[in-house]
Order: sequence, then C-alpha cells, then structure tokens
Amino acid sequence: ARNSYAIQSLITKLKNPDADLRFMALNDLNAEARQPGFSLDDPTEHQLVDQVLALVTDVNGEVKSVAVKTLATLIPHVGTTRIQTIIDRLVQFTASKEDEGGVRDIASLGLKMVVAEVQPGTPLAQTCCSKLAPEIVKQLNDAASSAELVVDSLDLVSDILSRFESTVRSNTHLQQSILKATTPLLSHGRPAVRKRAVAALATLIPTTTTASSNVFDTLVSTTILPTLQASTSTRGDDQFRTSVSLVAALARSAPTRIGPRVAELVPLVLVGATKDDDEAKEGVLQCLEALVLTCPTETGPLLNRIVDKGTELLKYDPNFAGGDDGDDEDEEMADDEEQDDDELDDDEFEEEYDDDDDTSFKVRRSATKLLTACIQTRPDLLAHFYKTVSPALIARFGEREPTVRVEVWATYTAMLKQTKALVKPSASANNGYSSGGGAGGASPRGSLKRKRSDSQMDTEDSSSPATTPLAQLTAQTPAIVKSIVKQLHLTKALQDRQAAFALLYELVSVLEVGSGSGGLESSQVPQLVQRVEVALKTSDAGLSGAATSLKIQVLAFLALFFKTHPVKTFADEPLERLVPLVAASINDRFNKIAAEAFVTASELVRVLRPVTPAPPSVLPPAHAQHLTTLYQATMNKLNGSDADEDVKGRGMQTLGTLLYHAGDHAASASSSTDLDAALSFLRDRLRNEVQRVTAVTVVGHVAASPVLQPGTSTAVDQWATECLAEVSSLLRKVHRPLKIAAFEAIDAVLARNQGAEGVSLLPVETTQALVNDLAPLLVAADPSSSSSTTHLVGTASSSSAGSSSQQQQASAQPVGISASTAAAAVANAPVPALEGMTRFFRALIKAGANPSEVLEQLSAAGVKEAVAVVAVVAKCVGAVVVEAESEADAVVKSGAKSATASPSDLVLALLTLGEVGRVVDLSGHKGLYEKIVEHFSSPSEDVRRSAAFAAGNIAVGNPSAFLPSILALIQSDDKKRYLALQSLKEVIIHSPTESLAAISDQLWTPLFENCEAQEEGTRNVAADCLGQLTVINPAKFLPQLQARLASDSRDTRATVIAALRFTFTNDSTTYDEVLAPLIVEFFKLMRDSDLGVRRLALSSLNSAAHNKPYLVRSHLDSLLPELYAQTEVDQSLIRIVEMGPFKHKVDDGLDIRKTAYECMHSLLDTCAKQIDLQEYLSRVIAGLADEEEVKKLCYIMLVKLAQVAPAVVAARLDETVPSFTETLGIVLKDNAVKQEAERTLELQKSAVRCLAVLNHLASPS
Repeated sequence: ARNSYAIQSLITKLKNPDADLRFMALNDLNAEARQPGFSLDDPTEHQLVDQVLALVTDVNGEVKSVAVKTLATLIPHVGTTRIQTIIDRLVQFTASKEDEGGVRDIASLGLKMVVAEVQPGTPLAQTCCSKLAPEIVKQLNDAASSAELVVDSLDLVSDILSRFESTVRSNTHLQQSILKATTPLLSHGRPAVRKRAVAALATLIPTTTTASSNVFDTLVSTTILPTLQASTSTRGDDQFRTSVSLVAALARSAPTRIGPRVAELVPLVLVGATKDDDEAKEGVLQCLEALVLTCPTETGPLLNRIVDKGTELLKYDPNFAGGDDGDDEDEEMADDEEQDDDELDDDEFEEEYDDDDDTSFKVRRSATKLLTACIQTRPDLLAHFYKTVSPALIARFGEREPTVRVEVWATYTAMLKQTKALVKPSASANNGYSSGGGAGGASPRGSLKRKRSDSQMDTEDSSSPATTPLAQLTAQTPAIVKSIVKQLHLTKALQDRQAAFALLYELVSVLEVGSGSGGLESSQVPQLVQRVEVALKTSDAGLSGAATSLKIQVLAFLALFFKTHPVKTFADEPLERLVPLVAASINDRFNKIAAEAFVTASELVRVLRPVTPAPPSVLPPAHAQHLTTLYQATMNKLNGSDADEDVKGRGMQTLGTLLYHAGDHAASASSSTDLDAALSFLRDRLRNEVQRVTAVTVVGHVAASPVLQPGTSTAVDQWATECLAEVSSLLRKVHRPLKIAAFEAIDAVLARNQGAEGVSLLPVETTQALVNDLAPLLVAADPSSSSSTTHLVGTASSSSAGSSSQQQQASAQPVGISASTAAAAVANAPVPALEGMTRFFRALIKAGANPSEVLEQLSAAGVKEAVAVVAVVAKCVGAVVVEAESEADAVVKSGAKSATASPSDLVLALLTLGEVGRVVDLSGHKGLYEKIVEHFSSPSEDVRRSAAFAAGNIAVGNPSAFLPSILALIQSDDKKRYLALQSLKEVIIHSPTESLAAISDQLWTPLFENCEAQEEGTRNVAADCLGQLTVINPAKFLPQLQARLASDSRDTRATVIAALRFTFTNDSTTYDEVLAPLIVEFFKLMRDSDLGVRRLALSSLNSAAHNKPYLVRSHLDSLLPELYAQTEVDQSLIRIVEMGPFKHKVDDGLDIRKTAYECMHSLLDTCAKQIDLQEYLSRVIAGLADEEEVKKLCYIMLVKLAQVAPAVVAARLDETVPSFTETLGIVLKDNAVKQEAERTLELQKSAVRCLAVLNHLASPS
C-alpha cells in the first residue's frame, strides 16, 4: 500500500526510548490514518497494531492516552483478525489484577473509543457484538472482577447496546446473556455498580422484541415485581431504591413496553413513599414523574393517587418545626418592622439548625417536578389541579430552601402557561402600538364586527362557571400575589427575585388573556411597588448581568401591569414612585434596559390618558406632569449619542404614543416648545435611511390621534401636510416594509383631514401632488401595492371632489388622473382593490367628469382583459351609473347591442347589465331579459356564467317582474336549471332581508325539489340557497331541514347537511339559539351509509368548529368518537383497478379521512380545552402513516400540539419515529414524473419543518 513506507518510519519512532518522539509519532500516525485513501499491507498492519498495543502499557501517561486514540482510529483500516487482536488485548488489560500505571482505566477508555469509532449497521458492528460483547459479559459474570472493572464493563455494555441497537435486536442469545449477567448486579454492594446496571438494563430493553425474546417480561416478573412486593412488608433498602430507579429508567427508554404494566407497578412504587427514608421517597417521586411523562394514558386511572402523593410530599419537611403553610400569617406587608422581625427569626432559626444533614429538600424538589409533569401532560384536568394542587403550591411559595422554592414557582408558572395556552383571548381594545415594541396593530379609526367572545362562551359552556380554571385562578390571585410579594421582601438572590417577577408576569398575562383584566387588587400594589423600586435600583456589581436581567423582567412585568390595570389601581403614591423609576430606566446606560423601559413607558402613557371610549378623557394635572416627565426622558434619550438603533426605534414609538394620547397637552401654550421639538424630530427622522420605516409608522400613528384633530394646533396641521409630501415621495422606493408603512401613514393623514361630509381640508394642490405620486403605481401592475394605491386614490378623489373649485369641477380631471388612466388602472387592479376603484370612479363623476367619456374608456379597457378583470370593470361601470343614472339607458342599450358580439364583449356587456340592473329597474326594456336568458345556451362557459349573473341581478332590481321567470326555468328546464339556480343565488345574496323574507316560501319548495338532481353542482347551489333562506327564518326552516335528515334519499340528506354548512358563516345569534339544541342530530350524518353524505357532514362540522366553536364545545363528548372513527383506514373502501398491464390502488375513503383530519385541526384551534389530547394525539400519530395528503395535515397538527401541550407530545415522540423515517427515506425511481417528484419533495419538506419544531421537545438523550 502507498502508506506502508511512511508508516514503517513511524513504527521505528514508536520504538524510540524518547517519550516525546513516541508521542509525536502517535500523533502523526493519527493524522495519517484520517487521510482519505489510507491503507496498509498485511505485514505493516501486523507490525503497527502490535507496536501501538504495546504502547498502551507505556510508562508515560500521555503516550498511553494517544495510543488508545490511535487504536480507535485504525479500526476502519485493519482486518477482522487485527480487530479481534485489539479487542482481546484491551479486554485482557482491563481484566488485569494489578492496575500499574492506570493501564486498566486506559484500556477501558480504549474499548469505548473503539466502539464509538465503529459505524452502526456495518460488518465491524457485527464484529463488536459477536466478539467484544461476549468478552465483556464474561467479566461481568466473573465473581473475581473488581468493582471498578464491573463499572467500566457495564458502561461498555451500554455503549454497545445503544450504538448497535439494530444488530443487537437480532441477537437474542446476546440479549439473554446480558440480562443474566446484569440482573444480579442490581443487588451489588457498591452504589456505582447498581447505577450502571440500571442504565445497562434500560438500554437493553429497547433492543428486544416481544416476538423474539421475553427479556422484558423476565426482568419485570423475576426481578422488579418480587423486589417491590417484598419491600412493602419490610423496611426500605437499597434493592427497593434500585428497583424503583430501574422502573424510572425503563419508562424513559422503553415507554411502550412498560406502559401495559403501569397499573401493576405504580401501587407498589407508591408504597415506598411511606417509608422513613428520604432517598426512597425521592426515588419514588422521580419514578412517578418518568411514568407520568412517558405513559400519560396508562397512568391516567392512577393520576389522582399520584397527584395526592406529590401534593403530600410537597410539604414534607420533618426537620422544620413551623406549620405547613406559609400564608397562615395575617400581618400586613407594609409593616416593615414586622418584616424585619420575621427575617431575624429566620436568621436565628438558621443558626440553631444546620441544614447540611437535611436531605428532605430533595423530596420536596422531586414532588414539585412530579406535579409539573402531571400538569403538563394532562391540561384537560386543569380545573382539578387548580382545586387540589394550586393551594398546596401557593402554601409552599415561602419554601425555606432556595432551590426548592424556585422549583415551586416554576411548577406554578407551568400551570399558568398551560392555562394561557387553553384560554382564548378576550376582546379588548388595543390602541396604538403593541407592547412588544412594534408599531402597528389596527388603525385606531378602524373596527371589526366582533362575534361573541370565547371567554363568554367558556362561561356559557360550563355548568358551573366558578369551577373553570380561569375562575379558580382569579379567586386565588390575592393569595398568590401576597405570598410572592412577601418573598420578594425576604429573598436576596437576584435570580430568585427575577423568577418571582416572571411568575407574576405569567399570572397577569393569563388573567389578561382570559378576562381582559390583570387581577391585582389596589391594596396589594403599594407593597409590590416597593419591591419594584428595590429591583430597579439594584446595581450590577459583578459580571453575571443578573441585575440587568432582573430589571428587564421587572420592566416587562410593569408594561403588562399598566396594560391590564386601570390607573385607579395604582394611583397616588404608587404612581408617584413608578414614573421616576420608568424615566430613570429610559436613560439607563444598558441599551436592553432602555429599550424595555420605552415599552413600559408606552403602556403607562396609554393608561394615564386613554383615548377609548371616545371622546378622550380630560387630562388631570397630576397625570400631565407625569407625561411631561416621560416626554423629557424620551427626548433626552433620543437626542443622546449613546443609544443604538433599536433603542431609538423604541423611543420614537414611545414619542408617537405620547403625542397620540396627549398631544393636545403638548400643544398647549406652556408646552408648545416641547411639541415643536417632537414634531421636528419626527420629520427629520423621515430622511434617515436607517430609522425611516419606524418614523413613517409613527407619523401615521400621530396623524390618527383623536386628540390632535385639525384645528387643535396649527403646528400639527402644518406638520401633517409637510409629512404627507415627504412620505408620498417614498412610494417610489422598492423597500416593501417602507412602502406599506407609507401607505398606512398617507391613509391616516387623509382621514385626519376629512371634514364634514367627507370634504378634504387639505389644499387641492397637496392632494393633486399626492395623486400624481400615486398615478404611476396605478398602472404598475404590482399586486402587492395595487389594493393600497386604489384605496388612497379613491379616498383622495372622493375627499377632494367636494373641495374643488368651480373651475376644477368643470374639468374632467379634478385630481390629476384622467379617465383613460383610471380605466387602464382597472386592468391591473386585483379584487381587494375593487372598493378603492369604485370609490374613485364615483368621486370622479361627483367632481364633474363626463360620465359618457368615463364609460367609454372603461368599456375599451374591459374588452381586452380576462374575465376577472372584466368583472372589476363592470363593477366600476355600476359605480358610475349609481352617480349618473341618466347614463343607465345608454349602458343598457349598448349591452343589448352586444348580443351578437365576440365572447369577451358579450361577457362585459352581461356583467355590466347585471351591475346596472341591480340598482335600476330594467323592466321597461322589452325583450332584454329574454335575450340574456338565451345566452344560457352559449357554448362559452364564461358567457353562461355572466348571463346567470345578469339575470339574477336584474331580478333584484324588480323581483315581481323577473323572479317568476327564474323559478319557471328551475322547475321546467333541466338544461338551464343550474344557471337558473345561480341566478336565484344572486337574488338571495343581493336582495334586502325584508323583501327576501316575503318571498322565501315561494323559493323554498322549488329549491328542495332540485336536491334530487343528478349534477352535484346543481345540488350544491340549491343547498347554498337553502342555507341562506334558513338563516333568514330559522324557526320556520330549520325544523324542515331536520325533518328531512331521515330521508331515504341520499341526495336529500346531502342537501340538508350542505345547507347547514353554508349557514355557519353568518353572524345571526337568533339562528344560533335555534340551531344549538339540534346540532348533534344533524352531525349524526357523520356515520351515514353514503360516503358523500358522510364527507359533507364532516365538512359541516369543520365549518362549525372554525366559525362557531361555541355551538359544538359542549357536545364534543359525543362528536369526537364519531370523528375519530372517520380517521381510521377502512380496508373495505380500498379497491384495485386494472389499467392495462398495471394495477392501481384506489382508496375511496381517503377524502373522508382527509376531511376528518381537517376538522380535528380546526377543533384544536378552537376547542383544545375540551379535548382529551392523549386520544387526539393517538389519531394524529396514526395519520402519520396514512397517505401523503393526510400526512401533511398531521405534520401541521403535531406542530400545533407541540405549542399547546409540549409535554404530551414529548412523551410520545418515539412513536412518531417510524413514520418520519419512512417519509424521509422515500427514494423515487429514475423514471418518476416531475409531479411525483415535486409531491414527494413537498411532503419531505413538511416532515422536516415538523421535526425542527419537535426537536426542541426531545430530551438530550
């Protein structure tokens, strides 16, 4: 071999008497062996291995260490004979009776390195299992082996089992021999040996299978159970503790194997908790924790006993003479003298008692971890935990051992986080910026229609609202706060104080999410403010940064506190103390503290001067002084040179919040200088490249202020106009975030300057300049900005129309955009831009533009475009006609003439007729309707759809004239029935509720008669119409739907459930009240004999879960079993279809399963609190082995579950491994088509994204 000559030189150096030369030669050999292509001839290989083995016993320690590393490096490059020689010699060294020079330890290390070097699944792995493992087992069986040798051998056995699991799995003889050699060592006199034996057995069990060996059953029945049973009647001993630790280790390594034995093991394990042995108690609790985490389903029936034991041992403190509870005292926290006395008493107690010999704190610490495991794995039992566990934890908040105290707080924090994950946010106003520091949120001017809040639904769904987790937490909040505040007074460690504030933060956060209120009482605030003051004035004496972390946590808590509590909660003295603290923190030299202080200051400003509900409250003088203090601190920091960009960005947001909420105070005569400085600063920041995006956002925010309306301040009015010109010039930038911020800021300035009746208060020249800047964007065909551009153009046009002079009104271009430019812009406008376009055209006509010219330009633009664009053009034509009804006749006549035109002209004409006919009665145009109906037979699908649209909307304009004809077509003409139903759908959608209610009886019967139609599309349209009618009069029509649930016709049942599905998107509470008692009966169709009906029922449940979850929450106990049943693969629905020489598998149940999983996903979003997540997760894991459409859904659901219940998912990660392995291991054939390759790639990407999230849940092992 090419390396042999160089190696011979190294072998010579290895024999050199100089230890330094031997050491360097071994290092050179290591480097050489790692080079690609390294190989040896047989004689050289023999010489080299012998010489390196000889150096294992070298007198120099460094040489020995490098020698064993070299042996591991040579393993892949030498033959089987040499490997056996290396193993034999190293084993021989480890078994030597005399350990001169540490050879035994070095040899043991060498064997571990050899094992680590061998790749699993290779012939070398087989060699290690067949050659090395038996030698190690012999050492374990040798009674003469020293304890040190046994420990090393057990470590090596664990390494072999874990690294070569697949090889060991097929070697039942090796499994049995390891079990036989290791089991007796569980009763060894040395604790280190027992510990290693437990680890080896825990590593062995996952390599065994029930089919090939009975290793696990043997271990449980002959070792674990007898030991545990014998210990129930005898004093606790080492064997009991070892068996308990073995059960815990098996739970972690092989939960699926030990799960079926949980019911048998747990009662025996629990007995150990009654022994007078702290170590046994600790082991029992750790064992129970492992079982709860890894076998949550199996431990479910025993969970009450487990929780009771954890709660009992949480108070286990036999060496402390005080009471169990730390909150039995009634002293007031404000009484500093009593606090000092308490501290003195504690100090005296510590002097009298030495904690060094007290190990009971380990028991209490393990009890808290057990309770944490129970809480995290069973979020469905939170209400029970708040009743049983929460009081016990609160009582131990004053735990005397710091490590245990932090664990108690962490356990309670875990319970709060679980509560927050399962409680839906309540509706609460949130003006201005988010507390996270980002500028944004909904515009203060905007509002959304709010459905009944989920917090209300939680109350309605519960038979006893006071027993819900949130209600119990609210009742316990005073005790929690009192105890934590006391500990903040007593605790000196900064990390402990930070943990206490973190718990308070989570507490307030949960209460705010669930009820919109922080929950702290005003009587508790003074003492809490004292602790806040101490924390924020703490100096960081060391390099750990503990004080900085504490301050950041305190400021985050304060921000949330201000956000969730009215100012009366902390008025007077607490507020007088808090404002200077926040102001001082703003000017802190640490940027992270300053940035967090700005967030806190913003929240404080909002609560000091709320602007909702309108009108804003009068600003009290005391609050005005506090706001001035915050303003000065903000400007000082912003004008300084020591702040980084993040701090300045947060500072600008705080400045914007100050002006938004209290700008009128700054505009007063005494503060006008401050206002000018702030406005000038923001205007200058618009020219700063780095801070421009934040500055633009803040400008828009200030412009939307309800306290700085036009006329409040001349300076603000002038500033807004100047900023408008500056910001509009930024629309030409390509930076997308900057563009979005600019659009929002311009919209805010325009809205600010809208006077009575929408008339703009801005100078016409300013508006024209703005529209000139917007004009290029109208025709740029940029989907990302088209909607915003058209919205602004429409706003500017409509507002300027009323303010134009007579000379400008005589012009057809009142705001600088011609009709041709606007018409061309329609071709680029997406559907979201429709509202802005129609508003613009209406403003154009109002301003005096020639409607005939505008209509001509629109018609010319629409003829050349696709159907989607033509629909937008038709909408704009309708908008023009609304403002100029005199043009209706001309439009109709033009449309009528297009009967023989090209399909594109015809589509435009029909859609235009529909838009006009909806607002103008066209019954006077004889023959028009008949011509439209004739196009129902057109060969063009676009023309047919447009004709149906036109006929329906014309009927809206005059129902009595045209509706009978549509009904006649539905009942008599099979070929035109589908289009006639589409026309009827247009009538139902666009007709006023009052007129529709009058004709609903006339429509109901013909619609149900069409549910027997053969075409599914026809049935779906009929069902949609039936759903719309049902919402209008639920008391009348819902019982009629219910009566048809038992129909023999599958089409009728399908129509009924489809009609129900279409009703879930409406907001009618009257309809909900009528439907609620009947909803379960409708969803019984999930088990219908017809697959189509079953799929529609599942789709309807999905719609209900997504849109109106409160209707199904209380019925989930009966609905979920039916839903889970639909996720199982039904082999009877799988058939083989022969296609020539090929056979293709068709799964008729796939769509059913996919819809069922979609429904499960919706329920997880809206009803997680009412779901047994263990059972739910079982179906998700089963779905990972389904078809790829189902797999993708299950990956998404797993990610969501990992967020909602991480402990539940973490305990069952092992069950997901086979499915992930199969998916990631898919290898396509060389002749695979492109679509198949893309589908497989997307599936594997989904799997990887899911694994990236699950990886954070996996334990380090």
